[in-house]
Amino acid sequence: MARIKVIKIKRVIEKLKQLFTSRGVDKSIYISIFILAVFGIVMIGSASIGSVTSSTKTVTLAIKNMSTQTIYVIAGAIVMIFIARVFKTRYIDYSASMKLYVIGIILMTICRFWSDSKGSHAWIKFGGAFSIQPAEFMKIAMILIMSYFLTESDKAFVVKGRFKNSAVKAAFYKEKFLKCVFLPMLLVFITAVIGVFVQRDFGTTVILVIICFVCFIGTPRQYFKKYKKIVWIFIGVCAVILTILGTTVLQPYQLKRIYTWLDPMMDPYNSSYQLVNSLIAFSNGGIFGLGFGNSTQKYGYIPESHNDFIGAIIYEELGIIGLALVIIPTCIVIFKLLKYSNEVKENKSRIILLGIASYFFLHILINLGGVSGLIPMTGVPLLLISSGGSSTVCSFVAIGIAQSIIAKHNRQKYDTD
Repeated sequence: MARIKVIKIKRVIEKLKQLFTSRGVDKSIYISIFILAVFGIVMIGSASIGSVTSSTKTVTLAIKNMSTQTIYVIAGAIVMIFIARVFKTRYIDYSASMKLYVIGIILMTICRFWSDSKGSHAWIKFGGAFSIQPAEFMKIAMILIMSYFLTESDKAFVVKGRFKNSAVKAAFYKEKFLKCVFLPMLLVFITAVIGVFVQRDFGTTVILVIICFVCFIGTPRQYFKKYKKIVWIFIGVCAVILTILGTTVLQPYQLKRIYTWLDPMMDPYNSSYQLVNSLIAFSNGGIFGLGFGNSTQKYGYIPESHNDFIGAIIYEELGIIGLALVIIPTCIVIFKLLKYSNEVKENKSRIILLGIASYFFLHILINLGGVSGLIPMTGVPLLLISSGGSSTVCSFVAIGIAQSIIAKHNRQKYDTD
């Protein structure tokens, strides 16, 4: 009996080893993600030191924030490796897409029942220590949903022979338009409306919509070619209208962000307080920074500096070198994802990889652009660097999905070679 138990244990261990090892994955992506995650934990600890005045509370808060982020990273890494082993693009069909969408919309909507945080109802809170931001997970869900609608939904509308009459032909193409173009655009529109008007989370909504737009522009299916032109024209018209009627269309808090971006010194003690102090942090940093742990702006000048404004603290303490530890690994991930997106043969896989690449690109662009004053600040985390469970786990989930596709592609490539 003891021998049988030992054999069973060995089999379980062997299965676990198979689960957490996968031939064909891109190791440079894993290394880059690991560097970002570890660096993020370290910098969260450093940035947390200035959040309280008492030295005892300072150490306690720093350890707490680092420990919490470490748990998120470990949990995310386990999920990433598991998804990299089990995910298959064939799982994403019409039924799975709609179920995923409905669940995401419900979770985003019920956030309204919890108290707001910084003006946004974007979190489902479990007590005071744990919360989930459904919109972060919705970004990944929408990438998968768009990958189906933009590559496979039109395959069901194949013309076989001739139409009986013009009415049948018109009905056929109308149904095709409704299911292949109108439906996915409607899904994005509903998500955006909930993000802006229900959750009041403009930054997250902007990224989600742009990701969907990138997926739409990137689809290789010829059917969508004419609709891409229409979308570009629509965006141009909206840009002109928004420029002309911006003061009447945008909310007061959105206009204030634009005004403070254009002139940070307009209201340095109120609306542009964080931006001004972030710019001071960048001016202090220079090439080599003030040294690890030596930031001055984290001591009350940039509230909760371990979150969205952590990029400013990194630059102030470590200069260009510190910022390079964020930008270079992220660029490696983006470059690799775009490279494989161009190489893989399956259209659905292409869209998923392209969507994930845009997910990482938009976060680093909007976050660092916002804290450095290059673009208006919208409150977007720096993936794997900023403190936060939802964004951290979602980053790992996205990489797990990407690695599953990459591993399949590389195995097929090696086998044919």
